[in-house]
Amino acid sequence: MKNEGAAFFMGTNTAQGYFSLFPELFDAKDGWTAYLIKGGPGTGKSGMMKRIAAKAQERGYAVERVYCSSDPQSLDAVRIPALKVCLLDATAPHTLDPQYPGAAETIVNLGEAWDREKLKENAQRIMALTDGNKALHKRSVMFFQAAACALEDSRRRALRSLNTDKIERYAQRFVARELTVSSGKGTERRCFLNANTPNGYLTLFDTAEAACDRIIRITDETGAAAGELMETLRRYAIGSGVDVLTCLDPFRPEGRPLHVIFPNERIGFFTDNARQNFKPCAHKTLRSARFEQEDAALSGRQRLLFNKKAAAQFLGDGTALLDKAKRVHDELEQLYIEAMDFGRVDQMTEALAKKIFG
Repeated sequence: MKNEGAAFFMGTNTAQGYFSLFPELFDAKDGWTAYLIKGGPGTGKSGMMKRIAAKAQERGYAVERVYCSSDPQSLDAVRIPALKVCLLDATAPHTLDPQYPGAAETIVNLGEAWDREKLKENAQRIMALTDGNKALHKRSVMFFQAAACALEDSRRRALRSLNTDKIERYAQRFVARELTVSSGKGTERRCFLNANTPNGYLTLFDTAEAACDRIIRITDETGAAAGELMETLRRYAIGSGVDVLTCLDPFRPEGRPLHVIFPNERIGFFTDNARQNFKPCAHKTLRSARFEQEDAALSGRQRLLFNKKAAAQFLGDGTALLDKAKRVHDELEQLYIEAMDFGRVDQMTEALAKKIFG
């Protein structure tokens, strides 16, 4: 996968199932226009968004791309912030319907370009593949749950040794000295920089490098110190009027952040462990031991090692199921591809481009 400009995930398979941030892609009450693209697999949703993104960049607009965690070669959404325009795949598992139809959202129906009779001829096969794909995704969640349990056990054990006063002092000093503080509250955007995919656990290192002139990594296998530091930095920054990009943890999306980026200052803090190695692009390294109690003793080493190996095994098992689901999905896509009039899709793309760019 090649990143072209800012790129993120806005949903991924987690221990709680598929976790979606898609409703946060645009704000209708802030003047955004969203094009909700509907259609089956293989009907050209991603291709339409790629072409619109390319046209935007040709016109000099910055573009943000949102990749699909089930197929990292495909797009799930495109944002053009300068125009306050967002295009997104509004089908399952991140289904979205208009809240303000016509006023803020427009449905783009690629079903207008398919041959319904061909699809009806393959109805039984389409249903079987669709159900099979869903079943594989559901099974993968069981393994991500198991991986998350092992990782959480290690995190909780490490929390006992943390000196939260050290974390508070570090975060306060950093925000005051390094960030541009102001009155009022800063804004927050949320995304995933990491995702569980058929290709394994992916990290968008290119996005981190593109967004930051200073990358500060905190090496922490358990995630205890890193998670507390990320949350504390986030809290102080927002309270000091600093805008924050919060990158969630694919295993614990409702828990502590995995990374935080201060986009205006172009500084980012990133958790570094066996799943994501930021060393090649880091400008500074913090070690989790820095935030431990002075009398902290390393205990339960065997348990931590067991949890690390168990999490890696469960993650691999979950990834294998996502890979099977991807192959089922590819077969399903082919049935739709054979029923599509892509000339019609091209016409719809050009018409959409005229609406967006005038």
